[in-house]
Amino acid sequence: MPRFQQLAEGERPADPEKFILIEVIREPAIGYFYRVTGKGLGPDYQGSSGSMDCTLDRARGRARDLAQAAKVPVIYLSSGIAAMER
Repeated sequence: MPRFQQLAEGERPADPEKFILIEVIREPAIGYFYRVTGKGLGPDYQGSSGSMDCTLDRARGRARDLAQAAKVPVIYLSSGIAAMER
């Protein structure tokens, strides 16, 4: 089961060539949403990365499924998510 790791501001994933990241994005007109992106996951999984979800729970679920399929042990959370969870 992949684990989640919070990134500090300015911190990058440990392996810059293969990772999954959940980012928070704020759009003034619609509010906050979350983007799941991946890099180096292989051709079978590249199409499924870059998806957007309206809740963090949905983004976590999508990232968890992708991490299990691509055998990625860590899912990173952007520093902006830590600020939102306070």
